[in-house]
Amino acid sequence: MLIRTKLSPGHLYPQLTQFPGNYHDFLAAFRGGQTVDRNTYLTTADTPQTHMYKTALTSGHLITQGNPIQGESLVDIFLTDEGADSIFLPRDRKFCELAVELAKKSVHENDGELHPHVGAVVVKDGQIISTGFRGETGEGRHAEFCALKKLNEADVDHVDLSGCTVYTALEPCSERKAGKTACAVRLINANAARVVSGMPDKDKDVYGFSLLLEANIHLGLFPNDLMQELSALNKQWSDTRRKPKVFHHPTTPAHSRTFRTTNREPRWKTTSTSMFVRHNMLTVSIP
Repeated sequence: MLIRTKLSPGHLYPQLTQFPGNYHDFLAAFRGGQTVDRNTYLTTADTPQTHMYKTALTSGHLITQGNPIQGESLVDIFLTDEGADSIFLPRDRKFCELAVELAKKSVHENDGELHPHVGAVVVKDGQIISTGFRGETGEGRHAEFCALKKLNEADVDHVDLSGCTVYTALEPCSERKAGKTACAVRLINANAARVVSGMPDKDKDVYGFSLLLEANIHLGLFPNDLMQELSALNKQWSDTRRKPKVFHHPTTPAHSRTFRTTNREPRWKTTSTSMFVRHNMLTVSIP
C-alpha cells in the first residue's frame, strides 16, 4: 500500500525483499502502488527481488515516483498498464473458473423474481484469501459482500484489499436500496487493486465498471469461453434487465420499421403500417 504518514519510531517501512519471489506475483503486488524503503535492495543487493525490480523497470512493467514523506528515504512503485497486460496467466483462468463454479452455488431469494448467479474470489500474491457466492451468508447478499464479510466478520465496511484482485462473475452493482452499500463502492473503499469480471450487467442503471475505472482500479475480463458460460447461466435473469432492441438495416423502408424502447416496459415505437407485424418481430438478422 502507499504510505503517506511517517511511521512511529521502531516501525520499519516495507522492504523490497518482502515481496513475492516469482516475477508475475512480484509485478501483481504493485497494483495500485506500494511504498518501499529506498535502500540497497533496490540497487546493488543480490536478491531475486532486486533483479526482478531492475528487469521490471527496464521493461516498462514498473515505474517509480518520489514519496512525499519528508525526512525518509522512500520510493513509490507502481505497476504500469503494460505490466498489467503481461501477467494474465493460466492462474488467472483458474481463479475465473472458480468464480464460475461458485456462481453455480448461488442461493436465490424466495421472492418470485429471477436473480443472477454470481461468485467472487479474492486473491493476493497469488493466494486465495476469500471466496463468496450470492446468498451464501444470508438471503439476498451479493457474492462480493459474502467474500468481504469472511475477511472481517465484525465490520465488512472496513476490509483492506490493497494489492488484491477480485474475480467476480458479474459487473459489481453500483446502487443498492437505502441502508445498503453497492459492491463497486465497497471494492473502492477497500482499495482493491484490480477487478476481473465475467459479464456486464445489461441494466442501463448499473455503472459499476465506470465507478471502478474512475477510482483507478485496473479492470479485466474473464476468458471468452467462461464469459459465454456465465452468459448462458444467467440468460433468463439477464433478459429481464433490458428487453432486446430490434435493429433494422438502413435500407429498410421507413413504413415497416419497428423498434423497442425503454429498459423494462414492453412499449413500442411504430409507424402506422408496422403495427400488424410487431408481434412477430423478435429479432432481425442484418446482412
